[in-house]
Amino acid sequence: MIQKRKQNALIATVINLTGNERACMYTEPLWGIPYNLYIPFVSVYMAALGMSPTLIGIVSSIFLASQMIWALLSGVLTDKLGRRLTTLIFDTLAWSVPALLWMFAQDYRWFLVAAVFNGIWRVTEISWGLLLIEDAQQDKLVHLYTLAHVAGLVAGFVAPIAYFFVQQYSVVPTMRVLYGLTFVMMTTKFVILYFATTETSVGKRRMAETRNVRLFDHLWDSRKILVKMLKSRRAVLTIAFIACIYGFKGINDTFWPLLVTEKLGIAAENLSIFSTVKTLLMLTCYFVIVPRLNIRRFRNPVLLALGLFVAQELLLLLMPVGAYGLVLLTVVLEALALSMLNPLSATLQMVNIDREERARMLGFFAAICMLVTSPLSTVAGLMAESNRVLPFVLNLGLTLGAFALALMLWKIGLPQDEETEPMLPEETSVGESV
Repeated sequence: MIQKRKQNALIATVINLTGNERACMYTEPLWGIPYNLYIPFVSVYMAALGMSPTLIGIVSSIFLASQMIWALLSGVLTDKLGRRLTTLIFDTLAWSVPALLWMFAQDYRWFLVAAVFNGIWRVTEISWGLLLIEDAQQDKLVHLYTLAHVAGLVAGFVAPIAYFFVQQYSVVPTMRVLYGLTFVMMTTKFVILYFATTETSVGKRRMAETRNVRLFDHLWDSRKILVKMLKSRRAVLTIAFIACIYGFKGINDTFWPLLVTEKLGIAAENLSIFSTVKTLLMLTCYFVIVPRLNIRRFRNPVLLALGLFVAQELLLLLMPVGAYGLVLLTVVLEALALSMLNPLSATLQMVNIDREERARMLGFFAAICMLVTSPLSTVAGLMAESNRVLPFVLNLGLTLGAFALALMLWKIGLPQDEETEPMLPEETSVGESV
């Protein structure tokens, strides 16, 4: 039995976690548990405090705009401060501070301020990701990204707890308690992670190289990296592809709860049940399907995932009021799609960037994506004012755009160099068939 388990590359990766990889993975539930408790009810909580869909969309756009600004700074901050210290400081600003603001929120102004702080998470997306993978074996990169998602999903099994509290005490008081819990657990996680990790080899080198360079001088010097990226057709197509994914995932996360509760008549407390179903399915797919994916054969799984999103959006546009079964089917489709799309899209970014310049290049990737997608939530909010279904028409267009971009990326192909070749999973037998 042990031998069979080891044949699954994802399980083998879990067994062999060491150093920073282990610290990052083992502390992740302290972030994932509170996040999964509150996330299904965010839009409903905002609506319960008197916010219209337009205001919710504006807050979401401010959140994206904040991400864009901080993404520009993320690379230089991560290089100058180091992966560990950057993660500690900016995780606290990005999650602990907003949790308190959300907890005591009275109207939209609290959410606007919280959105500005929450956008700082783009800095730690880079620093935490590099802390996780820079000293790891490159042939397990896809598996490590998958495990990062799995860690959050395992924590998602606590989501049904929120169902009972919302049913018993209603949305607003329950959410205030959940945000207080979020502050305590996430802050604890950030402190433990700092002391349980060591600076990466590349991080030490970049800190030494930038020690006597002023922050904005380093940022100005980064323009060469940006120009290099924009001259690469492969990089531009990848950015556009990731931007489409950011766009439709953001709209889905924000407006799906409003659609199913206000338009389709689904009780708000059921949102946590749907979230748990999604978690179970994604977790199963991560262990069964993802270990068999091959980034060199990304076309079929990516197109399949996008096709599932198209099917989900068409169902949301057409389903009648009270159709619990169809709502559940949209959750199933989304779970299957995300389980393939999340690790593959993250890896597509990695295979196009230089090892020594990952921090700055990933920052530019995120900043450009945010620049493109930040207005979309406001547009979707305005559309939702007239009809809760209309944001998913916009989502359908974004998904079809991502479909076309994936085909163009496949036609160009991935780099065939020494740096990217080891980044592939070991299993290749099922990747093509998927």
